[in-house]
Amino acid sequence: MFDKIITRIENVSVVTAFLTMTIVYFVNVVSRYVFQGSLSFTTEIVINLAVLLTMVGASAGIRLGTHPGFDLLPSIAKGAMRTGLIILIALSTVAFFVLVLWLGWQMTSAQLAQGRLTPALDIPQWIFSMALPVGAALGAIRAAQVSYIQIRRRTAQTENNNATDQKATA
Repeated sequence: MFDKIITRIENVSVVTAFLTMTIVYFVNVVSRYVFQGSLSFTTEIVINLAVLLTMVGASAGIRLGTHPGFDLLPSIAKGAMRTGLIILIALSTVAFFVLVLWLGWQMTSAQLAQGRLTPALDIPQWIFSMALPVGAALGAIRAAQVSYIQIRRRTAQTENNNATDQKATA
């Protein structure tokens, strides 16, 4: 159930951010060439949505197994080395996301405390900045989850291989 909720959050965030970025830039291009005037606030929206898309996209990439760090080295290793690499990669990835979460939260809290507004839209900057801690939290959760699944799968394969070997020798 928890996995489905996080997956839904990731999917909706990625699709909404990408769709909004596309529409905003399209409107800006039409405005520039048809009305000879650029909409200055579109860059602010697109940059902030790109940060959200990157952070949540990294989390989704880990979930889908398309993150090279989670597949490349463990796929060529065997036995205990494979399990050790999975754990090392997981710990490193979780540590990175926790660091980004902490730094992003510090930045967002400072922006909220200062009452900082975005330059073009005049809305609170912390709203856009929340993409960093939220995306990092999702990434840390996914890294831990995928690592746990990979280690469980590795343990189950080892048990199956041992059972097959015992039947073959009997």
